[in-house]
Formats: sequence, structure tokens, C-alpha cells
Amino acid sequence: MAIYKTTSSKSIIRKVFRDINPNNDNWIDDAIEWIGEALEHIGASTQLEKKVCVLPIVDYKAVLPADLYYVNQVAVNNAVAPSVETELDELLSQTNEILGLLESNPDQDLTYQMRELNSRIVVLENIYMNNETLLTPLQYCTTNFPRGLHCDNCVNESAKHKECYYIEADWIKTSFASGKVCLSYMAFPTDDDCYPLVPDDISFREAMFWYIYKKILLGGEVPVNNGIDYVFAEQQWKYYCTQARNAAVFPDIDRYESFMNQWVRLIPNINRHSYAFENLGTRETLHRGSTNTYGIWKNF
Repeated sequence: MAIYKTTSSKSIIRKVFRDINPNNDNWIDDAIEWIGEALEHIGASTQLEKKVCVLPIVDYKAVLPADLYYVNQVAVNNAVAPSVETELDELLSQTNEILGLLESNPDQDLTYQMRELNSRIVVLENIYMNNETLLTPLQYCTTNFPRGLHCDNCVNESAKHKECYYIEADWIKTSFASGKVCLSYMAFPTDDDCYPLVPDDISFREAMFWYIYKKILLGGEVPVNNGIDYVFAEQQWKYYCTQARNAAVFPDIDRYESFMNQWVRLIPNINRHSYAFENLGTRETLHRGSTNTYGIWKNF
């Protein structure tokens, strides 16, 4: 069945204590990282959350978000007022100043200032995102000599191309020198203490338990004398890892309907990327001599 809710990693750690009553607790900090590893091994989209942000492009590039797992799509919005862009730049500059202060003195309490800046940044980012019709998706760069990869006096200014982007080494690089890009991406959700959130499903909970157990055994510790060795724990992890993956990808009725609408078509729509896949799950409707499902005039 489909999975909708999540639970904190803390509940997984409590499950380990409850089920095996280990001899010590020196594995707890490592367990947080092990849970993240286990989720990556399972690799289901259900365990991720969709996020959007606005990245400032400076000198053809911008740093990717720290929590990014994979990119959905990149777009630009050229209809935003210059005053909004200027205010966003100012807030981002203030945020970087606070981060610099925290790096020099981590004991400072600047939580209030960061929350105020983040709340204002979110409001401005929503201006970029609130009207999807004003977003123009960017295509991925295919040239071997992209404008984002340049040196002094060697940029090919006469090249004919559409605006595009490519990603490498923690950076998104664009064909334009400056501006803003709207990024839609997937990330691992976390709770208020930055602990990973795990899909609230019995298969996931069991998978997390056995991954932690086998990692403890791999480190040479025996949390409890119950006769379970690493080979058995590994087998149990593989079993529940597969079961959790299958449970996560199982769709509900509405997703079944959307999947059917994507496949049962007479006319392929090759322009879905340009509309941010908005009508991907919309049933095809054909009207001879008028507009079709996508609002494009067709004369059959």
C-alpha cells in the first residue's frame, strides 16, 4: 500500500533499545548516519520530499543546496520585478554574513536573526514560484564548450544557443553570467533536530533496525548475547530492504489513474518539459478542429 506519513529516526533508535536491550549506547550517534545510509540503499522516491528554491547566479554558476538529492527541473522567471531581485540579493548577503560570524565563533546564538531572514527569503522566493505560467524551464546543456566553462578572453560570445544549464562538482552552471534560477529538487526530510525522517511503514522500520544491528556487529561489538551473527543480520536487512522498496513504490488509486492517463494516448505530447510536466497525468481529450488537452490548436 502507499506510504504517506513519516516518523523520526528517534523512534527507530527506541525500537533498537526496546527489541534487543543493548549493553551500551555508544552506537547512537553512528545510528543516525546508518539510517541515512539505509534510506539511500532503499532508494525510493516516497522517502524524499520535493523542495523549491531560488539560486543567485554569479559568474555563470551557483552552489547547489546542501540537502539536494536529485534535481527535478530548473527554470527562470523573467517577469519578477527588479526590486524583488535586489531585496533577495540583500537578504542572501546578510545570511552569508551571519554564517561567517558563526564560523568564526560557533557559540553565538543567532537563531532569531537567521529565522527572520529565512522567513523573508521564503516570501520572496514564493514570488518567483507562485505563477507557473511565468516560469520558463531550462534545457540541459549538451555542448562540449558551455559558456559556464570559460577563461579570460576565450568565451564564445558568438555562439548560437538556447539558455541552458549543467551540473558538476556541487555547482549548477548556466549559459548566462548572472540572474536567478528556480530549482525544483528532491531532498531527504528531517525533523526539528535534523534527524532523518523515515517513512512510517513496518517494512522501513524493520529495515532500519537490521541495518543498525548489522553495523554494530560489523564494528566488533555484540550488543546482546542472542546468537545472532552478522550473516543472519545481513540476510534480514536484504529481505526488509527489498520489502520496504516494494512497499514504497506501490501507488494508490489516484496515482494509478495518473499513470493510466500518461500511457493511454493517441497523440504523444513532446512539449511536456516546456510546461514543467503540469499536464502529465491529465487524460487526453481530442477535439477535431479545435484545441486539444494542452491548449494547442490542432486541425486534424
